[in-house]
Amino acid sequence: MKLLVLLALLLPGWAAATTVELSLSGNALIYSGELNAAANQRLFRLYEQLEPKPGLLVITSEGGNFEHGLALGQWVHARQMRVSVPRYCNSSCANYVFTAASARELGLYAIVAFHGGMMDTRDRIGQMLLRYPERQRPLVQPRIEAMIRDKQQRETAFFRQIGVDQSITSYGYRPEFRSGIQRYAVWSYSLDMLQRFGVGNIRITPDDRWFPRPSNQGLMLISAPGEFACVPPGMAIDRLIDCRDGRVLQG
Repeated sequence: MKLLVLLALLLPGWAAATTVELSLSGNALIYSGELNAAANQRLFRLYEQLEPKPGLLVITSEGGNFEHGLALGQWVHARQMRVSVPRYCNSSCANYVFTAASARELGLYAIVAFHGGMMDTRDRIGQMLLRYPERQRPLVQPRIEAMIRDKQQRETAFFRQIGVDQSITSYGYRPEFRSGIQRYAVWSYSLDMLQRFGVGNIRITPDDRWFPRPSNQGLMLISAPGEFACVPPGMAIDRLIDCRDGRVLQG
């Protein structure tokens, strides 16, 4: 499946179940597919069986459930694993796995795409309530809100533990970026911005230039606080536009 389609799968309701492939290559564990509990457990068991222990996780994933992303991120951090992203690491993979690594490697055209975390809950609570008949919603809403608070607290504790600014998951939803997010829904960061959030020690292979690819929904690149540009569908990667007015940016 092409990366253009895979990045579109980030949007709510688009993700489909995938088969996860796990393997070992030298000192690297390879995880390819949607994050899920069964695949995580297979990975953890494989790691425990190996001597010497692998120090690198090579991951290609469109993301998955919060619980599965958090569990894998906690495991990566506890073992001080390095993480390599040859193609893409999106959604909960970006939030919790890429951020948790002791060191990171990105392929020349790799994408690490974000679209919110547990602190962005207004739409999520509303969507969950819509699953219930209207008369039941006042009864179930307190339970839903309590569940969300628990996840928020766990996410906050996780980011404190790994030393990364939790707002990395929600920065693109700031009011000044709203017009761009309404158009594109997902975003990535420049290497400088990742460093600002506490996500450093990144190596780019096979060159020192990084060119995130466009997606079917477009891609917002945040290069500095308040400075961002979009790669709209079908536009060459070396031409960026201002998300607010469509003006082509130079350089």
